[in-house]
Amino acid sequence: MALKIVEAHVAADRAEEAEAAIRDVSRQTWIEPGGRYGSIVYAILGSERSGAALDQLHEQFAGSGQLLVLVQPLDAVLPRPLASAAQRERSEARTAAAVSREEVYANIADSARFTQTYAALVILASVVAAIGLSRDNTAAVIGAMVVAPLLGSNMALALGIVLGDVPLVRRALWTNVLGLAIALLSAAILGAALAADPATPELASRTRVDIWDLVLALAAGCAGALAYTSGIPTYLTGVMVAVALLPPAVASGMLAAVGEWNGALAALLLAGGNVTALTLAAMLTFLGRGLRPRNWWQEESARRSARRGVAVFVGLFIVLAALIVLSRQLAPG
Repeated sequence: MALKIVEAHVAADRAEEAEAAIRDVSRQTWIEPGGRYGSIVYAILGSERSGAALDQLHEQFAGSGQLLVLVQPLDAVLPRPLASAAQRERSEARTAAAVSREEVYANIADSARFTQTYAALVILASVVAAIGLSRDNTAAVIGAMVVAPLLGSNMALALGIVLGDVPLVRRALWTNVLGLAIALLSAAILGAALAADPATPELASRTRVDIWDLVLALAAGCAGALAYTSGIPTYLTGVMVAVALLPPAVASGMLAAVGEWNGALAALLLAGGNVTALTLAAMLTFLGRGLRPRNWWQEESARRSARRGVAVFVGLFIVLAALIVLSRQLAPG
């Protein structure tokens, strides 16, 4: 169990009240004088209960104007904190998401920014994937999946829609579009330079579109969203998610470069279907985990955004699934 330390800065006359609120989810709490408002309440707890701690502090102190909460990872502590069954029930009743909204947002929001580093990683991952696809090198393709930063921007898009955060949605969409465009352009250049052979097994497999590829993307989207909301290190699911995104996009660019337009369109259809399925699954998972805006006056706009977003992506998913089924029926042999 990953550990975290919560540091709540409150007024001195309300320190005991804050400690009592946090004690519902932590058995190791204490108060020290100082901090921004007069007292600091500390709590050591498992990462799966940090969301409940912040929820309780927000409910009791948000209107006071004197609340600052810091959440930091903790490598180790003795004695190790053990929550009672009653504490676990109280924390689970507060929120379905294990980690706090703020932690989820902080972990994901930066991924929505298009930066030079992001572009460089996409190019490098495309180079590795293109070489792996053209040389039928599965290990190289897997390496490209690890390098590719495409997971974060798709998770940011899903989170922005669920929270009704329009600026985050715009940044994530822009980053996704540019990232995929860079991957396609890089792959086209490399496809021409490497004289890609469409019959290469690794490359050809990305042109055989199947409905089960969308099922893979749905599972990958759920895995990524669960990782962010459960405190699980995201690198454990990063490879699974990346497998649904980069290889078909790179395959599409490479095949287009050598004039294999049918294969390029099939790979591009697979890439689009996978992005759609992944984002839809992530949205549904975030909703199922109880991620909502913290302020009540934002909840209605968030609900509208989530309903519209889910409806749009469900529609896209149905259309793309139908196209995939149709392409399979029209495929020769």
